[in-house]
Amino acid sequence: MNGPGWALTERPNRPRILLEVYTEQRDVAHSLAERFGGRVRLLQAKEWFSPAPVAPTRIGKRLEIVHDNTAKQACAALPRLHIPHGMAFGSGDHATTHLLLGALTRWKSWKETTFLDLGTGSGILALAARLLGARKIVATDFDAEAIRTARQNETLNFNTPLIKWCCADVSRLRGLARYDLVVANLFSGILTEAASSIGQSVAPGGQLWMSGVHRSQQKEVAASYRHQRLRLIRVVSKGKWIMVQWEKPLRLT
Repeated sequence: MNGPGWALTERPNRPRILLEVYTEQRDVAHSLAERFGGRVRLLQAKEWFSPAPVAPTRIGKRLEIVHDNTAKQACAALPRLHIPHGMAFGSGDHATTHLLLGALTRWKSWKETTFLDLGTGSGILALAARLLGARKIVATDFDAEAIRTARQNETLNFNTPLIKWCCADVSRLRGLARYDLVVANLFSGILTEAASSIGQSVAPGGQLWMSGVHRSQQKEVAASYRHQRLRLIRVVSKGKWIMVQWEKPLRLT
């Protein structure tokens, strides 16, 4: 998460967040350091315009996310996406995104799969689904800026557009089609509030994978989706975050 003059980073498996503030006023910088801790560093112009290379994010042995134009650390043998670090959430570094990417690389039926990405952010999950061979892909986000960024990222990675990018509220999905695989990387509160809408977007026999769920909120979120007649398949954890996988029976009883 970032904004004008500052950046907030939550790091997987670490109890503290990292806050970076950029200012031209030295007294402001030293005042913040005195109040909250940390250190003040003078940033040279060449560092600002030519940031240090960022190492690629590898998802097991099946996928690699490259964040800049540095190719030295990249593995040419792996399927690769180029997702620059930027305003939209979803570079693949965070545990919630990493869990879903790992699960996507293990999905076996891509050529027959219709795919819905809820809360797409940078578009990384939808783009991974395209790279892996999904038949039809729709990706939504309530933030128009995220949709614009995601569309740019598709252009960066593919020669022709294929994904349908939609600016939409996740709680209003009733009119959309049903999908074989639905992924939702959203805050627990949104997942709970939109359970009915999200549950109805899953086709009979299809699956729903949700991430963004903190361990302490697992029971509350799970209860909301059991009411949608979904069957729990698996819970996978990474640090304090979990991914929950559900399946919708072919016949509802």
